[in-house]
Parts: sequence; structure tokens; C-alpha cells
Amino acid sequence: METNGKFCPQCKRLNRADAIICEHCGKPFDGVPDLYSTTSEMEGKTKYFPDELKVKKERVSRAAPAEGIAIYTNDLSYPIEVCRVNEFIIGRLTGVTDEKVLDLTPYNGYDQGVSRRHLMIRRDGKGYTATDLESSNGTWVNEQRLHPHHPFPLKTGSQIHLGQMQIFVFFQE
Repeated sequence: METNGKFCPQCKRLNRADAIICEHCGKPFDGVPDLYSTTSEMEGKTKYFPDELKVKKERVSRAAPAEGIAIYTNDLSYPIEVCRVNEFIIGRLTGVTDEKVLDLTPYNGYDQGVSRRHLMIRRDGKGYTATDLESSNGTWVNEQRLHPHHPFPLKTGSQIHLGQMQIFVFFQE
């Protein structure tokens, strides 16, 4: 049986062949350079940003809105949404709702494992927090897996994995 990927040495789940860290548990694969280390010496560095993404991050971070939070996908240089409300859900719309939901369906959200109600982003003082809403495929902010219903502080430029989908958030701190 041939697979088009590789298995994680820790959680044993299948990942893309080009993955440098496990998409499920965040463990770096063997041979990954120290840039992607999760040791305490590397704290504060985002392990998901290879060099070409660092350049993109710097470019789009200058476009952080004066008010609200901008949501970017990995392959776009303009935000898919600038949310100015104090609280909103990121997920997939499947019907009419009174909640403010950023719908990732048009960005292949279903195929990438985004739940209908995946993540809540809430303004908290001058910043924002992210809260996983018991999503089926998990949420990571930078290298930290979120525990459901526990708010996690965001920094501008944070990379968020919703299942296998990658988004970035930028705001004025």
C-alpha cells in the first residue's frame, strides 16, 4: 500500500509529504532545523514561518487595520475579512444564524477540516483572544494547541491552524 504522506512519530497520524511538523499534534519531524524547535529557548518564535512566509508576514502586517482585526489566508496578500465587532465566530455557514460568522467555506474550509463553529475571536482590552469551540479537528495558535473553551491571547501576526487550514490575524496592538 502506497501513501502520499508521512506518519507522525508521536501521534501516528498521516500528514502531507511536505509537512515539517505534524498537522495534528504539532511535533516536528526528524531532521527539522532548530528554527522549528519547540524548546523553551525558541519561545516567542513562530515555528510555522519558513523564510518566504516571514517576508509575507512583514508585508501584510503593515496593512493591519487601524480598527478591528484583519484575517488573512496563507495564499492571499489582502484580508478575507476585517472584523470590527467585539466577538465573532470563524467556521462554515450552513444556514441562517444571528451570530457573526466568518465563513471559510469559499476558501475550501470544509475539505481542510474547519468546523461549523470552530473558533471564537473576542476583543479583550486592547488585544484579542482565540477560543476553540470544541472543533472536530483542533485549533493551534502558533505552536500551541488550544484547549476547548479556554481563551488564548493573540498577538498581531499570529498564525492559526483550523484543522489543516492556516490563517493569520493582524491588528494594532
